[in-house]
Amino acid sequence: MEDYDRENSWSRHPDFPNIQDSTGNVRLSHAVSRTHTLSTLHFVAGLLQLFLGLAVVTVSILGLIKPLWVSLLLTMVASVTSMIGLYLVYITVSRYYDSHSLIRSAVKRVMKAKN
Repeated sequence: MEDYDRENSWSRHPDFPNIQDSTGNVRLSHAVSRTHTLSTLHFVAGLLQLFLGLAVVTVSILGLIKPLWVSLLLTMVASVTSMIGLYLVYITVSRYYDSHSLIRSAVKRVMKAKN
């Protein structure tokens, strides 16, 4: 009981189990904790836009849409949509791995520790 300190985030109460002991897959719980951000929503939206655009292009190329002008129109719109989806995924991933955010978070931690 004496190793429990409310101010220190590294110590834990002996009556409460460690959260890593109770989870079967630490990677999965880490991924789930990150899904509540706006960038995850952007990433999922970009992937859906990319795959749905490619699906429409595939259906058009296979000839399942009979009027040729409708097929051409859908192919053009879906290919532009796929490119925009790919760009959205790229922007989201590049912002996630930004080196400046690591420096900003370190500076914030230092400022918080000094206050």
